[in-house]
Order: sequence, then structure tokens, then C-alpha cells
Amino acid sequence: MTDSPASLTASIPVDTRGIRDRRIPGVTVLSMIWMALLVVLVVLQPLLPLADPATPDYSAVRLPPFTDWVHPLGTDQLGRDILSRVISGAEVSLAVGLGSVLIALVLGTLIGALAGYFGGGTDRALGWVIDILLAFPALIAMIAITTFLGPSLVTLILALGVVSVPMVARVARSAARTYAHRDFVQAAKAMGTSEARILTRDILPNIAITVLSFGITLVAIAIAAEGALSFLGLGVPPPQASWGGMMNEGRAHLRNAPWIVMVPAIVMCVTLLAINFIADWLGRGSDRRGSHV
Repeated sequence: MTDSPASLTASIPVDTRGIRDRRIPGVTVLSMIWMALLVVLVVLQPLLPLADPATPDYSAVRLPPFTDWVHPLGTDQLGRDILSRVISGAEVSLAVGLGSVLIALVLGTLIGALAGYFGGGTDRALGWVIDILLAFPALIAMIAITTFLGPSLVTLILALGVVSVPMVARVARSAARTYAHRDFVQAAKAMGTSEARILTRDILPNIAITVLSFGITLVAIAIAAEGALSFLGLGVPPPQASWGGMMNEGRAHLRNAPWIVMVPAIVMCVTLLAINFIADWLGRGSDRRGSHV
């Protein structure tokens, strides 16, 4: 008896792994929404009906959250609105995270790509430099730079960017090694294509997603480091608000007004988790892409 076309079609296995892989996980979607919300609040802060984050209000000192519509997240020890200060701190954190990682991506990708592509003596020399820089404690380096140049937003971006360069360089070096001996690169060399053109056309585009996904992780690390430096008093100087600075100022009132510390701490924690979820999703995407190249 001959099987019908419908039964033959039903018996053909269908691989839906690619379809599932293209779906964005729910936690990643929530992370993207959270980051978009932060960006929107930072951009629209001057237009929002919020109190000035730097202006004290001694008639509303240490007001608990959700007790006053004017100060929905409460006030600190000087009566300053915590919601507006958290948004102002988000501006500092995003600026430090994105600015420092941009410096690290440009310099680190260039160094790592050169080392991984050329190999030999170039790879060994640049590899030694990378290893030496990685061996030096990053926190000590950041404290030294900020102490020497003085606490400021530009200093924080520069310090975090410098200490992140060797980490990006190592990732870029490893990724460039993977593609340096691929057939399409060897074919380009056989055709007489210049080394600079191979680097810019064949190597850098292929390692971009890997380096970018790692760079997003570095944004979270930079934000956490900025919070640590601000907590130590080496971050953005007052009256500019920052999450670490808010926690530092509120720790003396932790017993009778814990929300002064808890609100910026929770916002920072959620932000770091969101960035890491997004970076993890991008990293899995780059792994799938690399396995099919």
C-alpha cells in the first residue's frame, strides 16, 4: 500500500532549533526594556516634573518611599529627591560605562587583532604586554589614576578605559587567531591582497560580534567599578549624583533610613543583571555564528 503525500510529509523530521535560537529570551527582552527605560529617563530628565537632584529640602529630610507623591522614592539625609538623584546617577553610570568601553574597544581590538593575525614575534611581544597589564591589579591602577588626575567624570572614563584595554585585547587576539588561518584569509593572501585590507575586510568584521558581546559585559564591570570608586570618594565629586556616591553618603544613616542606600543599590544591581543578560544572549549568538562559518 502506497503512503499518501500527507503521511510522507508528516514523517519528515523538522529541525526547529534554528527557529528557537532566533527567539529572544524573555529575560533578555525585560533587560532591554529596563536599559531603554534608563536611557529614556536620562534623556527626558530635564523635562520631567522632578525636584532638582542637588537642591536640599530640609522640610522633607529622610522621607520614606511611597509616602509622598512629590518624592515617590523618598528623600535622603538632606531632603534631596532620591528618584531624581537615581536618574542623575544613571547618567553618570552610563556615560562612564559606555565611554570607557569605547576607549577599550578601539585600542584593545586593534592591539589584539594585530597580535592574533600576524602571530610570531608580533604576537609574542604584544602578548607579553597584555599579560603584564593584566597582572597589575585593576583597582589599584584606577585608584592611582584618579588620585593623580583628580576625581572627575573624564578621569573615571579614562581610568576605566585604560585598565579595560588588555582584557579586550586578549579576547580580540584569541578571536583573530581563529580566523587568521581560515581558507578565505589564505585565498586573499594568495591573490595579493594587502595585509591592511585583509585586517579591515576579513578579520575585524568577523571578530566584531565576539568583541562587542564582551564589551557589553565590560560596561557592567565599568559601572560596578565606578560605583566602588564613588563609594570610596574617588568618583564624580558632589553635588553631581552617582549611585556609588549615594550609597557612600547614606551609609551613616543605614539604620534609620536604609532606603537611601538600598534604592541606588537595587537600581545598580538590576542594571548590572540586565547588561549581563544582554551580553550573554549576544555571546550565544556569536558562538552559533562562528560554528557555521
